[in-house]
Amino acid sequence: MFDFIQPYLAIAVKLITGMIGILAFLRITGKAQMGQLTPLDTVSAFVIGALVGGVLYNPDMSIGHLLFALAVWTGFNMLVRFAMRSARLRHLIKGESVFLVKNGVINFGNFKRNSIEMEQFRLLLRQKGIFSMFEVEDVLFEANGSVTVLPSGKASESFLLINNGEFVESGLKHSGRSQEWALRLIKKNGFEGPGDLFCMEWTPGRGIYFVTYDGHVKRGMVEVDAHEIEPDNAQV
Repeated sequence: MFDFIQPYLAIAVKLITGMIGILAFLRITGKAQMGQLTPLDTVSAFVIGALVGGVLYNPDMSIGHLLFALAVWTGFNMLVRFAMRSARLRHLIKGESVFLVKNGVINFGNFKRNSIEMEQFRLLLRQKGIFSMFEVEDVLFEANGSVTVLPSGKASESFLLINNGEFVESGLKHSGRSQEWALRLIKKNGFEGPGDLFCMEWTPGRGIYFVTYDGHVKRGMVEVDAHEIEPDNAQV
């Protein structure tokens, strides 16, 4: 009787162990895994599924093998996430958000680079409750494959200039600002440099939003440069 039950008991124990291991993996690597999928998260999901499935249906692989595999993969995941503190590696691993539509104009280059067809694009819009291109001004294609749609008449200009103490080159590029400009604002608001900040966001017309590593928030205003003042508004 026990010989008949033993294989099924082994499968049940492996399955329970695998589920506990996956929960531990998610707990260690962060709850954000449950909210949105980046390319790294997608690979992790496939690998973990293969690990648990392979051990579950292979009698030659024990629970010890499963725990060892999960430990190695979790350790590698943490190493990759530590490496992502580097701006270049973070961009390479996670990618970045790009505009598919900007100021009502379609960016065909970004369509081709992300292998998006118009019907697929229209489907993504319909999932957001938008059924006509006349209703959108800007459409942002996120790194996880979703889209963020800004209806016409609303301002979308908001740029992340610093992330985890480092300048975000793509944010500076899209905002048309330089590191020197950002550094001047950082020092003017009482910080030594980008290393003091968890993040820095600039919203034209509203100002700068600073967040330090201890969670303190500071809002700063941006003075208009002389060359940006229209001649009609200049005082004589």
